[in-house]
This record gives sequence, structure tokens and C-alpha cells, in this order.
Amino acid sequence: MYLKDDGTLDHQALSRELHGIVSDRPARDPCEVLAWLAARLRADPAGPDGPALVLAVHATSCYAIWRIRRVEVVDALIEAAARAAEVYGALGCPSPSGRPHPAAHPGAGTGGDDPETVAGVIGLIGAARHGGGAGGELEGWCCPGFLAGLAGAALTTLRNGRRARFEAPDTADLDALFLAGGRADIARLTLTVERHRPGDPSDLAEQASLWAARRLLSGAAPAGERLPLLLTVCFAAQHCHWCATPPARVSVYRAALAAIDPGPLERPCPHSGGHPDVPVRSLLRYARALAGHGGDGPRVDEDAWRCPRHMAERAASMLAHTAGYLGLDPSLHNTRYKV
Repeated sequence: MYLKDDGTLDHQALSRELHGIVSDRPARDPCEVLAWLAARLRADPAGPDGPALVLAVHATSCYAIWRIRRVEVVDALIEAAARAAEVYGALGCPSPSGRPHPAAHPGAGTGGDDPETVAGVIGLIGAARHGGGAGGELEGWCCPGFLAGLAGAALTTLRNGRRARFEAPDTADLDALFLAGGRADIARLTLTVERHRPGDPSDLAEQASLWAARRLLSGAAPAGERLPLLLTVCFAAQHCHWCATPPARVSVYRAALAAIDPGPLERPCPHSGGHPDVPVRSLLRYARALAGHGGDGPRVDEDAWRCPRHMAERAASMLAHTAGYLGLDPSLHNTRYKV
């Protein structure tokens, strides 16, 4: 992918590609690029391309955990970073008192590990090699001891990010908060979900959304709860694009949505005038009304809202929406309902 005709690494092409990725303007599919980087680094971390590849993995590690939604790509990067940290750690720093190292070296200052700076260094390494050698600072960037530190830092970032993004947290402890007499407290649940703080993985609202999805998926919810729970899950699922929701959480939402029987989509229903088509942002108000906690909230046509075909339509729409978010099938990224 980034090789010259003689099979050596094209540092300049790789540097340009990485600049595009870390600035969120990739020219190629980032999953494809990062998977290639991981495979090449893992195969020969101490080879001539090793320093540039370690820098590349380090520069893209934060991007990978926030923007990549395919866990196998993140796992490949983790394996590559772990292998590089092991190999370069064993080699150590050959001149601990001689050559200067860049500012990103542990204890030597800050700022040198900015992703765009690191991507630029890859191009400088290629230019120096083409010109017959590297200067003192570039030698510092290529120092095995320094590379071991960068690989280790990338490994920590990737492992922590994988845990946060691809492992949905347990929510069993929220039973005490959202169950009352064996039934879901829809009012408390939906008011909690409305207080969502985008980007905060510890946000109770996100935990509540997961709890609702698992409650719906478990089959323990009585019939009267299923529609309010479904609307709560649809609200959370719609927000996945806006809030960069971790893929593991979206997968839980999708499992709950898939538990809604799609059969009614193939059969006519008595609502020839259509079903309620309210903005997704208003769904939680309707969920409360349908659970008997409407107060001064909207009036609802119970028969139309609880129609099995309406529930199946809602679930199918959000399954398509979340499929697009996870990259399962971009052609499915659409939603019948207003946002």
C-alpha cells in the first residue's frame, strides 16, 4: 500500500496519509490503512521500517479508539504495539548519554508527540535516509529506547480505549434505581436519559439507556412496558452519531431492537392513516405518557402507538440507522422518523 517499487516503505506517502487521518480528513478508508500498518509492524518491528511504523501507530492511537468502530482493527493495533514495545524494550537505548532525544521522550518535555508532528517526522526520516543518513534529532526519534516508550504509550491508549469502547459496562446495579415493585419506573428512567452528557462514558444517562435495552432484551418487561422501553432505546440509538457512542453500547441497543418482532411489517394493520411520526427528540415525553406519567405532556392515541406494526417500524428504522453508524452496511443508514 505504501511501498515503493523496490519494496521499501514510502515514508512520504505514509506521512501524507497519516496527516489526513489524524486531522479527520482521510484519503483512504482508515480501517484499511491502520490494519495494514498493524500487520507490517507486527511482522518485523525491528526491521528498517520499524521506527516509522511505530511512530505511525503512536500517532493514530487516539484516532483509532475514537473513530474506528471495528474491534478487529483495534485488536491488530494492540498486538502490533505490544510486539514493538517488547522488541524495542529489549534493545534499549544505545547511547543514553549522547544523542539528543525529541521532546516526547519520557521526562524530556512535552509537545513532541502531537499526532501531526509525529506524522511529519515519518516524512523527515524518509528524506534523511534517501539523503544518506539522519541527523542527531532524527536519530533520537529512531532510538530503540524512545520507540519502546512510544509503543508502550500507544499500547496503553489502545487497551484503555478498547475497554471503554468495545466492552459495554454492567448495569445490573441500576435495578435498585429503576425497578419499583418489579416494574420499570419509566418516569425516572426517561428523565435520567434526557440528562445525557455527550462524550462522557461514565454518564448515568448512558448507563440508563443500556439498562433499558437490556430490560427490553431480557423478556422480563410486561407488555405495558415494552413500548416505553423501545422508545427509550430508539432515543439513545438515534444519538449514537451525534455523541460518538461506543460501538459496544450501540450493539446492545441493536440487540434490543432486533428483539422486536418484525413480522407485523409484512401484514396490514388498521391504521391506514399511518402511525405517530414524532421527532425522535420527543420520544421520551411520549414514553412517559404511555406509561401513565404524562402529566401536562402530549396526548397519545394508545391504539396507534401500541400497534405491533408501529413498534416493528420503529425498531427497523433504528436498526438501519445504527447499522450505518457501525459500518455494517452504509446503504442502510436511513431513518423514516424525523430527528
